[in-house]
Amino acid sequence: MKHLLLPVLAFASSFLLNAQEIAPFPKALVQSVWVQSIWADGKHNGFPGIARVGDYYYVTFRSSEGHQATTAQIVVIRSPVKDLKQWQKVAEFTREHDCRDPLVFDNHGKVQVVFHSQEDFYSQSADGLTWSPPQELDTEFAPPAADSLLNFTSQRRWLFRIRQGPDGAFYSLGRCGIIGKGRSSFGLITYRSIDGITFKALHTYGQGPTSAIGQAGGSGWGHEADVAWTPDGTMVSAIRNSNPGVVVMGKAPLGPWKAFATDAWNFGGPALHMTKGGGLLLAARALPEKKPPGFPSVCKVWTVTSTGVEHPWIIPSSGDGAYQSFADGTGNSEVLLAYYSSHEYPQPGGVGHNPANIYLAHLRINHVQP
Repeated sequence: MKHLLLPVLAFASSFLLNAQEIAPFPKALVQSVWVQSIWADGKHNGFPGIARVGDYYYVTFRSSEGHQATTAQIVVIRSPVKDLKQWQKVAEFTREHDCRDPLVFDNHGKVQVVFHSQEDFYSQSADGLTWSPPQELDTEFAPPAADSLLNFTSQRRWLFRIRQGPDGAFYSLGRCGIIGKGRSSFGLITYRSIDGITFKALHTYGQGPTSAIGQAGGSGWGHEADVAWTPDGTMVSAIRNSNPGVVVMGKAPLGPWKAFATDAWNFGGPALHMTKGGGLLLAARALPEKKPPGFPSVCKVWTVTSTGVEHPWIIPSSGDGAYQSFADGTGNSEVLLAYYSSHEYPQPGGVGHNPANIYLAHLRINHVQP
């Protein structure tokens, strides 16, 4: 596979610092939050993504009878930038297998939705109303090193987030491969794409940001993850693993890396966002301990600095929820956060047996210079 492990020179040249010399950047501090419900129809609506494309904000989410239902629809709604009170359904996708974890982004002026149904599928729209039939993303399988002794039973790939990097290309820290029946994807691979459709692997297993999660008390290879970049070009990754969530910073795609711990068990759906003011926010589902009674999760937002995370905010939420996604607001001090929560419904034991709504949080941000 000729693309594997090849450096991306234009991208790598922007990294002038090693992992111990991450330049400080402004702190994005949350000052206030107000929240609106944007979709509530009595179903379990969850795992939303949000993006602004042109004059509209688009939100996509999974709609089903429950968190663990085996059938679901991927719904896309939109609202004019100037009036976020009115949301209209503009698309719906489904397949014969469960559909999960949709995301949406601006692909050179087109709205692109990606969702997972055994593999990743995408649809595009030039006007937000007419959509192409879902097709499978062209994501390269990353073969393990010859001496790794890894034996894969499946080449399943799963790009949980897709972000545009400082070089204009699209990146994702995605799961790749299954090593046994009933087991989740084995390793996280850094992928790069010019067109947002064909993704090439930049390294193989045991390399990339997940190689550093043990530095911060994490374990395993991680699964759900997101990436962003600080103003000096340092890549930042937020990684869910079998211990509290971990943030990794360093030189893409192979390091060196520096890792920081968070206080969040579960760390579901981690999302990063570089603000207009050059600050960095992190959001994720958070549990107070590994296996607390019931499922008392919340959606939490942190300020990311060059030395870790701080100033956690709990967004109005409870029970089955979070799996959030950021977008810039209309002003320099506003950031939008789409998430789901079941806190307006009675909470049975466990997770996913009650309805959930899609919410839009408006975060007012103040930037403090380093």
